[in-house]
Amino acid sequence: MPVFRRALLLISLAASWAGGQSTPVVSSARLTGEWVFSMEGDAQPQRVTLAMRGDSLSGEVYGRRFSAGVRGSSLVFRVGDFRWRAAIRGDSLIGWLGIDPDSSQWRASRIAVVTIPRAWRLEPTTYSRRISATETPVLRLAPGDTVHTSTVDAGGWGRGAFGDRANKKTMGGNPLTGPFYVEGAVPGDVIAVTLHRVRLNRDWAFSGTWLVDNAIEPGYAAARIAPANNAWPDNKWVLDTVRGTARLRDADSVLAGFRVPLRPFLGVVAVAPDAETAPSSRESGAYGGNMENQWVREGATILLPVRTLGAALYIGDGHAAQGDGELTGDAMETSLDVSFSVALQRNVFADIVRATDATQLMSFGVGGSLDEAMRRATSDMARWLEKDFGLRAADAAIVMGFALRFDIPDVVPPGFGVTARLPRAALEGLRRR
Repeated sequence: MPVFRRALLLISLAASWAGGQSTPVVSSARLTGEWVFSMEGDAQPQRVTLAMRGDSLSGEVYGRRFSAGVRGSSLVFRVGDFRWRAAIRGDSLIGWLGIDPDSSQWRASRIAVVTIPRAWRLEPTTYSRRISATETPVLRLAPGDTVHTSTVDAGGWGRGAFGDRANKKTMGGNPLTGPFYVEGAVPGDVIAVTLHRVRLNRDWAFSGTWLVDNAIEPGYAAARIAPANNAWPDNKWVLDTVRGTARLRDADSVLAGFRVPLRPFLGVVAVAPDAETAPSSRESGAYGGNMENQWVREGATILLPVRTLGAALYIGDGHAAQGDGELTGDAMETSLDVSFSVALQRNVFADIVRATDATQLMSFGVGGSLDEAMRRATSDMARWLEKDFGLRAADAAIVMGFALRFDIPDVVPPGFGVTARLPRAALEGLRRR
């Protein structure tokens, strides 16, 4: 249904209430506030703000102001040839519109208001291998809430000892914690997920041991020789949080002294891409997903475009460390303890994942090739500077041309990733126009 017709629905709904009973039976508290409006067959719910004083209802819907009286709790009215019927039922408005016998159902539901941020502790008992808006939420969060929870590794192992069957929490395949429903999040918004703690909760990890084919030349892929007698390098790592390094558990003489700095991060932070699509937890896109980006770590805020009602937020795929590209297919896979909070940015209309931390701004480009991913990241950073910092296109070009840095976090199909990173220091001397 076109936007202007949906606007007419609520404007006409408000006007129709004036023709009811002479004595108001609906209190102002029941109608004043924020609502989510949805129409049967329309996958794009809308946020509506209503205010009622006495028997007068007012608000702004799709940029159009309205004011009308309210009487009774049953609604019958017409807009052109369309007949509207509705009832106020608790915190819901439920109705039908259309020309009988063809009609569509519509409803509006009040957005829950939480004035004091809450802290939740979740010990997951179920995990998901897809990113979907249709799964039952593990928690319903309000903006400002904080969650303390954990993730399992890509193989489904938790915080327990290596090899302990009781520590196998779920099947492998990048199982995720979630979804978390964010109250009041509607398509067109952005949720800001701030990672307060991303910490190792065990002393071991595993990794791949062979370069993925799409990261190397075909000639080298054909010519390289696998270890004789299946003598592959050890892929089990010992995580030493005191020294802040990882080492191979049973390394041979060549790799016995090899150490990797620990840098834990989440391989997956995602929201549902739309109401119908449910990609695998191994995939990535403009909704986030399996981005394998080492900057998704403690202290960062990840900005995700909302595509469905409630967003359906997922986290998972913990890594103790990784070089760019995730060249071995599996990074240093481990479980994590994670604390995060959510905030809501309304009517931002983003189409790419962004992130910030204390020192930089980041655009996360994902595409079917590295050049496509780079173009998306670069274009988004330019738009960001123009919109939020008041730069002209030429100004943004100068800043980016001499301050921007690129990372390649992921070269494992199906999605390739490029991160455009701009130091905050490069923006300190700029003046808004």
